[in-house]
Amino acid sequence: MAEICLNDFRAADACETFARAMAYCREHPGTTLTVPPGIYRITSPLARETMEHVLSGDFGPNPQRTMFNPQFAYTRGIDFFGQRGTVLDARGATLLVDGFMEPLSLRYCENVTIRGLTIDHLRKPYSRGTVRMTDPSEVTAEIAFDADTPVCEKTPLTLRYIFVGPDGRRLPVGIRAIRVTDPTHAAVTLTEPVPDGTRFYTIHTYHFRPAILIERAKGIRLEDVSIHSQPGMGIVGNRSENVTLTRLRVVPGVGELWSSNTDATHFTSMKGRLRFENCDFEGQGDDFTNVHGYYQAVVRRESDTVVYLQEKTPDGTHAQSLDYPDPGDLLELTSHDTLRVRDTFRVLDCEPLPDEWMCRVTLDHAVPADTDGWMFADVTRLPELEVIGCHASSHFARSILIKTRSARIEGNTFRDVQGPAIVAAAESWWYEGVCPANVVIRGNRIVNCGWAWGEAAGIVVKADADHPEGQSIRNIVIEDNEIDAPGQQHAIFCRNVDGLTVARNRVNVAGEPVVIEDCTNVENMP
Repeated sequence: MAEICLNDFRAADACETFARAMAYCREHPGTTLTVPPGIYRITSPLARETMEHVLSGDFGPNPQRTMFNPQFAYTRGIDFFGQRGTVLDARGATLLVDGFMEPLSLRYCENVTIRGLTIDHLRKPYSRGTVRMTDPSEVTAEIAFDADTPVCEKTPLTLRYIFVGPDGRRLPVGIRAIRVTDPTHAAVTLTEPVPDGTRFYTIHTYHFRPAILIERAKGIRLEDVSIHSQPGMGIVGNRSENVTLTRLRVVPGVGELWSSNTDATHFTSMKGRLRFENCDFEGQGDDFTNVHGYYQAVVRRESDTVVYLQEKTPDGTHAQSLDYPDPGDLLELTSHDTLRVRDTFRVLDCEPLPDEWMCRVTLDHAVPADTDGWMFADVTRLPELEVIGCHASSHFARSILIKTRSARIEGNTFRDVQGPAIVAAAESWWYEGVCPANVVIRGNRIVNCGWAWGEAAGIVVKADADHPEGQSIRNIVIEDNEIDAPGQQHAIFCRNVDGLTVARNRVNVAGEPVVIEDCTNVENMP
């Protein structure tokens, strides 16, 4: 069990220094690598070029279409590939990223712990400025961008943005037109006037690489890790097992109002236990976590028991690597239209075909002759989810999106979230599933959430399909939660559940507190 210091591997720059240290850790399992407090600039020509292409508009008004695909070249910063038992003790250390890249990669590694590391960017992956109304009657204004986040004529500026008034509250204001007049100014037409001094933040791309990738890894622990910015998601976990996040913080840096461009965390095709404990999430551009597997369509048929499957999500997988089942996994055949399960199959063999973005699967019994409108879902790769004592505030979309078969969401606080705080729902239209089961939502505090959309401010449980029918969701307990959203109509909405308990929730909303549709075996108590 070696203990070494990053300074022992000193090179010309931080990237080479870390590369040397990672090579040592790979050859010496169980190493503890101490990173002294300080700021470590990591970059590459490719990372800087990628950022410049985005900011100059070379990748178009939505750079995700260019950048978010398996063939797009990118830089990995610190790569833990193949390591076993490494502890990275980086308390007081900041990775200052220069460019757009994947700062931290944990791939094909086991029992790796990272402590105390902070990730931020030299040039933020967003631009910000201050608004001054020029003609309130015409709803025109000028945005003066901060000198460290300049823009140009073709910089994407309206993908996702926020206006925050002088009192610190987000304003429900849209942009009708925007024109850059010089690198630090733009003329803008709004949907309604805003107070002078309102702050404006906008991102320049949706998904790209995450700040931290966890892929095909086991026994990963992140403790006291902070992510202040990333041109993509904060953390993506894929095809991994047993991940624990303790006091993770995906929050804006001091004086900032935005963190990750999209989801703070996103976990797909996981196994074992996925645990969040005492984490903080604020200012990200989407959910604080989305936990799911992928629905796969039959695209070719070789025999009654041999089929070719392909996931059909609009953006591809979130890790931009092929999703496929393993031999022994159980697959549910599910209706795209209703999300009802027709049959369950065991995988006897699977041949991944990444170049064709599909897999050849041999199943234990015959697949129906007509599979149009049906999807397969791997229900073996679904983790036991625990979210305990976390805080989330002031971000887009939902906080927690549950699509797994075991979950406990307890003792968390959600405030000022755009959509419902907690949603348990398969989404056939996005090819993300499955319908959840065995979910306990207990003792959470939800304040002023769901102000932009959603069936309820606090908690929504549903099969999200064109024509949901029956009870495809099972065993949901919603109890002892406090939901305070006086501007919203409903606190809790449940549909398509068999085995629903709603008990002892303290609710303050404008309309009917609890809406229950098409559910069976319901216990609804005050």
